[in-house]
Order: sequence, then structure tokens, then C-alpha cells
Amino acid sequence: MKTQFYSIAEVSRLLGVAEHRVNYAHRASKVPSPVIFAGRRMYVQADIERLAQHFSVDLAQAEAEGGQHD
Repeated sequence: MKTQFYSIAEVSRLLGVAEHRVNYAHRASKVPSPVIFAGRRMYVQADIERLAQHFSVDLAQAEAEGGQHD
């Protein structure tokens, strides 16, 4: 089974949170940083779930709505 990876742009769009807020959450050690490939953060489902919890986002609803950016 292949692991699905997501860019920070995709994650931010899905959660409806600006990219700089996701970056800050990592820099401030609020959530663990995801795996890095070729100098880019790549997120797996578990990372997205942690970020959703951190930002108090209902992930099921966000996925259903397709994500809205603030």
C-alpha cells in the first residue's frame, strides 16, 4: 500500500489555514514537523490529523467541503 503525501499548500487549503500558520506551528514546536523530501515538508494523513486538532478544525467537515482558505 502506497503512502499518500501532501504539500503544505494542499494541507493549508484542506484545513482552511494559511500556510504561514502551518509553518509557525512547526517552528514553535506546537506540532511535530513532517518528513522532509528534497527540502520540502511532505505531510501524511497522521500529520494532517495533528494539525487539524491543533487548529480545532473538523477534518471530516473540511474534507467534505474541499477546504477553504482564510
